[in-house]
Amino acid sequence: MLSQTLLLLCLSPLILQPCTAQLASIQNNTFNASYGQFNPSQTRNRITQANLSSSVSSDLLVALDFERTNWAGSSTHLDPFYTDLPANASSAPAGSVIKVEQYTNTSYYTLSPGLALSRCLFMTKNLNGSTVPASAYVLWPYLSRTFSNLSGIPLVAFGHGSSGATGECAPSHIRNLWYQFSAPFTLALQGYAVVAPDYAGLGVDHDFDGNFIPHQYIAATAQGNDLLYSVEAAQAAWPQLSRQFVLMGDSQGGGAAWAAAETLANSTIPGYLGAVAVSPSTSVRSALEVVLGVPTILGSGLARFALGVQSVYPAFRLTDWFTDIGIAATRLLQDVQGCGSSASVLLVPDAVKPTWNQSWYFNAYSNWTSVGNKPFAGPMLVIQGTDDPVVDLDQRFTTTVVSETCQAFPNSQLEYATFEGHSHIGALFFGQQVWLNWIAQRFEGVRVEGGCLGTRYQPELPLENYQEELEYYLEYPLYGYETA
Repeated sequence: MLSQTLLLLCLSPLILQPCTAQLASIQNNTFNASYGQFNPSQTRNRITQANLSSSVSSDLLVALDFERTNWAGSSTHLDPFYTDLPANASSAPAGSVIKVEQYTNTSYYTLSPGLALSRCLFMTKNLNGSTVPASAYVLWPYLSRTFSNLSGIPLVAFGHGSSGATGECAPSHIRNLWYQFSAPFTLALQGYAVVAPDYAGLGVDHDFDGNFIPHQYIAATAQGNDLLYSVEAAQAAWPQLSRQFVLMGDSQGGGAAWAAAETLANSTIPGYLGAVAVSPSTSVRSALEVVLGVPTILGSGLARFALGVQSVYPAFRLTDWFTDIGIAATRLLQDVQGCGSSASVLLVPDAVKPTWNQSWYFNAYSNWTSVGNKPFAGPMLVIQGTDDPVVDLDQRFTTTVVSETCQAFPNSQLEYATFEGHSHIGALFFGQQVWLNWIAQRFEGVRVEGGCLGTRYQPELPLENYQEELEYYLEYPLYGYETA
């Protein structure tokens, strides 16, 4: 009698493959990631040199390993997609596509079923107007949505919220693309192609000559350029994409979408249908003064922001804002390539000088990079939760900027949709019907009248019954029972 072997499907970190029966194991939660120069011993040495407290050091190590475990592959510094720039493209103009990865290996990612992925490198412009390379991904639907007056797969450009300020923080390098079902997965599952730039300095962080490309954090005009030029590059690389497109973004990306609409007020691009700005960061001032909270504590926002200021104002020094321990912590975050999780635990007392936000650099950079109170190419939908503690605390920021913009430009095509009681990222979920319908209407050619419209949405049930913010992340499955 022939022996029988029970054939199962085993999940490895890379592929789905047959294997023999084995005992189920507990999902790893130690995050023992080690990639190239980013190994645990070197990281510990760098943290020790920064003279952090033992509790902050421990938290930072865990957060760094968590981030690295969620990389889609190894470090961006070891990935030829990000590091091997075509030499003959160094003089290519903004909007040029310089590298295409037609079929990205989705086994490295935690994508929804029914989605495919591509990546590309393209040229964009930073806040200074210099042309630099950047990366982006394109998320493809299984079936594209059809509109009677549209040829090709309808295209939405999505600007992500703050992921960090180092090369490793690119959404195209993160397994769930950073925003997963909150927007890009949902859009693609609805039949739209989604092009999403990583923003200059994220992913590709060195130019053709090996010079460092800093990420200009919450510089809305720069990230707005990334959105617009990623559309141009994607349309050139993939002719099946529609010529018509909608811009969308959340948080930092909401500011980027708004800034792109302002850019288009003076430089129209054929095919532009409108912009959606969700929980937008309208200025550095609003973002930092809310998020930082106590000015004597080093928060993630100020450390990221300082690196962007340095790239624009060479005379700026970290000593203008930070104490010695603050400078060490800021440099450490860049040195170990920490992203959002790492920055969130890097809270160092007495790191920031009390007068940091009174400096000339703070005011100059904030004024230069803010959005609102300017003409914009409409229509534009702004979505905001009324209890957002990040960008509209007590309705002092987004709501004020919308109001002032409408007063200055009363014939603008601006709709302000607020959702009662819901906060930052949650606005994407609670407002999903609204922004999906709005985007569909743009591709359908529905006309928007001039003027400002405000709509306040109330929940069907008492507010306290609803889940307000994300309480999950997409975990890579290691064993068959986890997807059974």
